[in-house]
Amino acid sequence: MKFNQEQQAIIDEESKYVQVIAAAGSGKTSTMIGILDKLIQDNLTEQNKVLVLTFSRKAVHEFKERLNRIHPNHKIIIQTFHAHCLGILRKFHPVFIANPPSILTDEEKIEFFKDYFKKHRFKIGGIPYKFLLDQNLQMLKKHFHSLYLEILQELDLFKREQRKLEFADLVSMYLSSLDKKEEWTLEPKSNIERLIVDEFQDTDEQQLIFLKLLDPKYLTVVGDDWQAIYGFRGATPKPFIDFEKAFVPTKRHFLSANYRSLPEIVDLSKKPILENTNYIPKDVIASRIGKANIAIWKIKNENSETFKISTKIIEHIKNTPDTKILCRTNYRKKEFLLAGIPDKHLMTIHASKGLEFESVFVDLISGWNEDVNSISQDILEEERRILYVALSRAKNHLVLLGAYSIKKKKRLEDIFLSYFLQGRIKISKTIDL
Repeated sequence: MKFNQEQQAIIDEESKYVQVIAAAGSGKTSTMIGILDKLIQDNLTEQNKVLVLTFSRKAVHEFKERLNRIHPNHKIIIQTFHAHCLGILRKFHPVFIANPPSILTDEEKIEFFKDYFKKHRFKIGGIPYKFLLDQNLQMLKKHFHSLYLEILQELDLFKREQRKLEFADLVSMYLSSLDKKEEWTLEPKSNIERLIVDEFQDTDEQQLIFLKLLDPKYLTVVGDDWQAIYGFRGATPKPFIDFEKAFVPTKRHFLSANYRSLPEIVDLSKKPILENTNYIPKDVIASRIGKANIAIWKIKNENSETFKISTKIIEHIKNTPDTKILCRTNYRKKEFLLAGIPDKHLMTIHASKGLEFESVFVDLISGWNEDVNSISQDILEEERRILYVALSRAKNHLVLLGAYSIKKKKRLEDIFLSYFLQGRIKISKTIDL
């Protein structure tokens, strides 16, 4: 494997606390594999005392697959946060050794919510359940707050009756035992000498405390606060932004070379982040040479003209098959499906995280579902980060889909589109449909 100067510096770093701030498309995963490769080759730590934690099974699979290619017999442990906690509880917790915890599945949880909604259908009215369930009950929390609090209490009672736990419960239980210094936690804690945490911007305050209580000999966190988009799960970029205050002294490294996008797309993608207040500044430099095609397509009526814009998108797909239309919600995905866009070319922005495509259409016509005059600063900043994630998926072609707003109060979509209709952002062409 070949590494640039920034990557090699991270691989060679020997400080106790290390924070890697990785720009989109900067080779973050390759760098982390480089760290693990060096640990194995130089025999710096017993392999079974190296733990890599990440936040998705998909990332775990990718890490294992890539490390197995160069070290098929390695013994490094690569897990999600939740899988790690579940394994520890099953192996060491005095209650769960004989009685392993049963996990409440997503399907069981959804069925519980649907049954509960049926009981309270007159309070909810005709709102489809899929909207109430969207993004971890955020719609319910916003519009039916008292019902939201009730359903959480009922869910807790249901879990106790069924003797089931959710993944979040696993972290809470292990953290509580670590905090109390219960005897059974001493062995699993001592088994970790080096801890590497991927996508650390997706953590929460509880998981930050968890890392402090584990207190490994070496701790490396890798992430990008610009891509922190899981607020609906309780995640916040604050632990990542403030990491060097919590772990002293921290050695910071940046991965600033973007190997994915052409220069114009790299520059344009930064715009929403620069509107924020809370972020870690970094200079992202495009590594590729060439000229990107960036355009804005605007329609007058989002309802009647979705078919018109979809016809034009389909023409584009014929010439560029590696094209994705990125939408803010699943509902908007379905609207494009009805307008004739094939499903394989549609994706929510959250689902696109970590991926890249030759051509990307970012839907700013509708679907962001926020009144810019009523949302909090934290939510507004996260929505800008979501927009950044969408923009930074594009390699060569980027099209922004927008609408002329006739409303007196501008929607979030309109505010976002305005970022690219003014200033020094270079747009190849703007088309009014």
